Amino acid sequence: MDLLKYGTGLHIFKGTYTMQETRDRLYALVHKLKDYCLLLDGPTEDWIRMHDLVREVAISIASRDRHVFMLRNDIQIEWPVADMLKNCPTIFLHDCKHWEVPEGLEYPQLEFFCMSPRDHSIKIPNHVFAGMSNLRGLALSNMQFLSLPSLFHLPLNLQTLCLDRCALGDIAIIGNLKKLEILSLVDSNIEQLPEEMAQLTQLRLFDLSGCSKLKVIPPNLLSGLSRLEDLYMGNTSVKWEFEGLNVGRSNASLQELKLLSHLTTLEIQICDAMILPKGLFSKKLERYKIFIGDEWDWSGNYKNKRVLKLKLYTSNVDEVIMQLKGIEELYLDEVPGIKNVLYDLDIEGFLQLKHLHVQNNPFILFIVDSMAWVRYNAFLLLESLVLHNLIHLEKICLGQLRAESFYKLKIIKVRNCDKLKNIFSFSFVRGLPQLQTLNVINCKNMKEIFTVGRENDVDCHEVDKIEFSQLHSLTLKFLPQLTSFYSQVKTSAASQTRLKELSTHTLPREVILEDECDTLMPFFNEKVVFPNLETLELCAISTEKIWCNQLAAVYSQNLTRLIVHGCEKLKYLFPSSMIRNFVQLEHLEICYCSSLESIVGKESGEEATTTFVFPKVTFLKLWNLSELKTFYPGTHTSKWPMLKKLEVYGCDKVKIFTSRFLRFQEINEGQFDIPTQQALFLVEKVTSKLEELKLSGKDIAMICQSQFPKHIFRNLKNLEVVNDESENFRIGFLERFHNLEKLELRWSSYKEIFSNEEIVEHAEMLTQVKSLKLWELSDLMYIWKQDSKLDSITENLESLEVWWCENLINLVPSSASFKNLTTLELWYCQRLMNLVTSSTAKSLVCLTKLRIDGCRMLTEIISKEEDVAEDEIVFSKLKWVSLERLENLTSFCSGNYTLKFPSLEDLFVIECPKMKIFSHRVLSTPRLREVRQNWGLYKGCWEGDLNTTIQQLQKNELPLLLPIASSSSSLAAPTTGNQVPLNLSGNRKTQSFSLQPPLRTTSPTFSSGKPAADNNPSLSLSSCSTRTKQKAVLKLEIHGEKARQKAFSIVSKFTGVLSILFDPKDKKMIVIGDIDAVPVVRKLRKQLCATELVSIGPANEHDNEEGERNIEESKNNADETQKQV
Repeated sequence: MDLLKYGTGLHIFKGTYTMQETRDRLYALVHKLKDYCLLLDGPTEDWIRMHDLVREVAISIASRDRHVFMLRNDIQIEWPVADMLKNCPTIFLHDCKHWEVPEGLEYPQLEFFCMSPRDHSIKIPNHVFAGMSNLRGLALSNMQFLSLPSLFHLPLNLQTLCLDRCALGDIAIIGNLKKLEILSLVDSNIEQLPEEMAQLTQLRLFDLSGCSKLKVIPPNLLSGLSRLEDLYMGNTSVKWEFEGLNVGRSNASLQELKLLSHLTTLEIQICDAMILPKGLFSKKLERYKIFIGDEWDWSGNYKNKRVLKLKLYTSNVDEVIMQLKGIEELYLDEVPGIKNVLYDLDIEGFLQLKHLHVQNNPFILFIVDSMAWVRYNAFLLLESLVLHNLIHLEKICLGQLRAESFYKLKIIKVRNCDKLKNIFSFSFVRGLPQLQTLNVINCKNMKEIFTVGRENDVDCHEVDKIEFSQLHSLTLKFLPQLTSFYSQVKTSAASQTRLKELSTHTLPREVILEDECDTLMPFFNEKVVFPNLETLELCAISTEKIWCNQLAAVYSQNLTRLIVHGCEKLKYLFPSSMIRNFVQLEHLEICYCSSLESIVGKESGEEATTTFVFPKVTFLKLWNLSELKTFYPGTHTSKWPMLKKLEVYGCDKVKIFTSRFLRFQEINEGQFDIPTQQALFLVEKVTSKLEELKLSGKDIAMICQSQFPKHIFRNLKNLEVVNDESENFRIGFLERFHNLEKLELRWSSYKEIFSNEEIVEHAEMLTQVKSLKLWELSDLMYIWKQDSKLDSITENLESLEVWWCENLINLVPSSASFKNLTTLELWYCQRLMNLVTSSTAKSLVCLTKLRIDGCRMLTEIISKEEDVAEDEIVFSKLKWVSLERLENLTSFCSGNYTLKFPSLEDLFVIECPKMKIFSHRVLSTPRLREVRQNWGLYKGCWEGDLNTTIQQLQKNELPLLLPIASSSSSLAAPTTGNQVPLNLSGNRKTQSFSLQPPLRTTSPTFSSGKPAADNNPSLSLSSCSTRTKQKAVLKLEIHGEKARQKAFSIVSKFTGVLSILFDPKDKKMIVIGDIDAVPVVRKLRKQLCATELVSIGPANEHDNEEGERNIEESKNNADETQKQV
């Protein structure tokens, strides 16, 4: 987009008369340069990249031949001398800082001036443009203009003006630039357009993208821009009026857009679908990005130039679609009156559509119903199909279509479609030669992914093999009825094997071959081929066997990533004969498979001693495998020559490591007669390149007691210890890890981490640790005590993070020094009253990031010392500070210290109600320009200095604003990566309420089909409240009968629980009572391996009607497994 604006301002595209012609010329030039490898592809068609070397050569040529002057990144810190720029037609100053633009510049040849400073406090003198009489284009970004006095002296023939990402005040003077053709105010803070802009009758491109505060556009301003061709208004908040073109309006009307006869490009977001006028859009639109309704988030990269997103409460969806030419991406949410997407919306078959996303519609029965449709070609160009929350969808495609239909489909994603029994029939699968990604999640009645040989399929006898030649990624999660990838109803005449069905009261049907000794059919067999499959993820599906024995290498030869979670009936993962085929496997996860006894299954007729080699596996994770007894039920050796990261947790029936020496000793002593005594790994075979290790306290104790060679873990850099019941951490254990840099301790019973005696004894080893992370150590009172000699630990530490250590009294002794610490984070350390003393604060010379969240007793960050002079404390490198949910924090520092933050750029102060002032003495923050009160898109506050700003924020404190998960993604990405809105049920309308503190999984648990990632520090809901007991409803998804029984036992012991209901249909457990939700859920998550929190809400509030209805439905559906407490 910038190239289009700047190129027009530089008159590069001569001979073009419309913006569309200019754009076509630009794209042609870009494609030509790409063909010559001078430009590289960007994330979308509108973005390109350039190699550094090519850029430097281009700048050199432009400087030599065109007298273009360009500087970037502090190459020069003073303004160039006048003679250097006097004859320059073009000046680019990018990412510059510490510059002051001088007055009285005389550049008579200058045609285009572009400046984008890093420091947005740089000032532009009032008369700086007076000596630039030939100026045609001006681009200033990342700057502040309370008013635009300097524009008084701009040449009136200026044609391009870009003030992107600027803080703008009064810009009415822009109306004097009557020859202006390009005006861009992208991401500016403007709230109202001035009436004077109506004079810009020559304007051809107007870009207001990202002006999130823009609410008012004077009436008839837009309709007066009669030559406008491109209008960009994405992510704005304009309050469009509904009265059409009538007089007396105070804001613009959408009707004005109908008067822009030259408009060919439109990007607009209309949140209120009820004000949408008929016939608003035109077939003249060549490029558009139109979002209608309150569902859609504007962010995201779109590869196509024609995008329509609709959420309408009326049945005129087809009218909107018919107005637009060649839709390429279509998103539909809650559109009423549609049962057959193709027939009801586009009788022509959406012949140019490339992406279709349909969600939250209870009426749709079919995407394509060829029985009700006269044409036979449909979705000829469709590349991706996404279907979410279509609860009555019966079939994606009903009936036969021509082979060209769906031929280019590459991506299929289906979620929460409860009536859907399969994705496609086999006759249709043969028409999907380009399918690359297939995701099917939480479809309760999905019995098979593809169905082969239905009774009306004339080709059923020709089915020998299903080959997905381009499929790279396959994900199947939470499909309780799924037992095989495909099923064949008709069997060939040669096969007389009779199939029978078995059913149990808790598990779905299984198909068994009677003449195969009652062994169940494997999920995949020789009839399904994925020659290029790279990623396979299976979660909570019902199968005892994934692959059949003796499969050829073509079935798994390219698999690099394999994840298996929650498959409760699985006895082993690999048939032994298949191991040699996984030559490309790099990532292997096996978690929550409660019946798994071995990783590799034994086949009949195998040799006495077997060797398994995984030549490329770098990551191996084995979590919560309660029945795992061995890697392979026989004498064996497994080799992992490339293994770099190993995580083993909750595998209590198996020994993790042994060594050659110990194994030889066991054999000699007669202790190795039983194969199941063999450990998972021979330590010499897995540690040669091992860099990261995660083990339980039990396994740590085993290593401490074993006589392993001292150098065996010589390459290990990261160690994580979980669930250790010892009161003190075994520092001596670390002596085995000669290169340890990161230590992480979780879910353990330590009361103290570093005792003084052990610190002295192991001082040399402790100097290597650069990162320390403590996570949910509920008994921990001291990391180290006041009299500890800490120099060996603290002086080399670069990162310190402490999470949910609720009894921690003191972070560090007053004498501690952290001269290399760059990151310091504390979350929910409830008893901590201050962070560091002034002496320690002075040592934080390298600190760049400080975050403190939920420490309710904390009153100040820096505490005053009795006998220490109150002088200056300088945080020279601190750039980012966040203070959140600190209900007793009164100030950053209450002492009379001079605080200096020369590098501070980002400061968040969120829910600190008692903080009236930041510091009581001199305070310096030269780079800080705003204090933010939320993680949303809203701009922060600044009142000239930090103390005044804090005082003003207390007067006008805003509620915490967090992005809410949209229904298109049940777990939406948070703004910061630290707040995760919960909407895991797939029900977008369920009212959710926040918890204090945010919930953190206290042991590995299910979350949308996989364990909560370690880098998601919290789970919080959409709004904020205090942590109090209340009449509440907890809705949890429990996977597995054993887990449900244990959950009943755990929850029933909590005070205030009134009833516990279980709905066997939805696999939901519902807890009602006067309870504090936090300890309930945390207890469940710590002791259960398969729990998903769906929603939490008050039971008696009027805005929880949906939740109450769900509870009532669950009561009606519950069977004899209900339990009243």
